[in-house]
Amino acid sequence: MTEATRLRILVVDDEETVRATLRLALEQQGCEVVTAEDGVEGLDAIDLQPFDVVVSDVRMERRDGLWLWRHATDSRPELTGRFVFISGHDFPAPDHGSEREFFLAKPFTMRQLWAAITTITKIGR
Repeated sequence: MTEATRLRILVVDDEETVRATLRLALEQQGCEVVTAEDGVEGLDAIDLQPFDVVVSDVRMERRDGLWLWRHATDSRPELTGRFVFISGHDFPAPDHGSEREFFLAKPFTMRQLWAAITTITKIGR
């Protein structure tokens, strides 16, 4: 991936090992990765800088992934269709508009995550 196509990805998960694992794997793909522990930190990051994709756990203690999605897409509509939700639990019923986002059940492979990211960003097409 060239510098011009380097993706900026926000990873939001309350589990430190998940954040660290995803960060390492995505950096190995040439991405620039920022991490956050919950929806509040994720929204703060989105308010400060642009992202091509947001990978977010659905269930988190303080603010969850759907809370983040609602607030992020309200303030930055261009993020609609750029979320990959991950969860080890059942996914909630789609919120109006969230059906355009990707949902991956844990455990997932990095190949599955990368396929979602490349579909979202149209890399390799």
